[in-house]
Amino acid sequence: MKRVRLLPAVLLVVGVLGLACESRHPWEGRYAGRHEQGPFGAVLLTLEGGGKGQWNAGQESTLLRWEERRGLLWLHLKSGGVMVARPLPGQPALSIELPGIGALTLRKEP
Repeated sequence: MKRVRLLPAVLLVVGVLGLACESRHPWEGRYAGRHEQGPFGAVLLTLEGGGKGQWNAGQESTLLRWEERRGLLWLHLKSGGVMVARPLPGQPALSIELPGIGALTLRKEP
């Protein structure tokens, strides 16, 4: 009989802990931008849970994995390159310095 009473309590605790542990990283989402000087025009960066994502520039697309290090986002492209994105203070946006092109600002889409 005690097991029957204990089961709902255990299920409740497991449910609450499960919801508490499920957290969405604040950087997850879609970011869009455009660099008028660059060869690719529109850029879309998608950051997914588990450190996975995708970089779309013009007609090209590559998978990536991402991680946060000391407040910066490191984007490891499947093609072998690494880009470092800097969060813009007080804005839902990232700035990425592209070699030979300059700074690219990507704003988080709602």
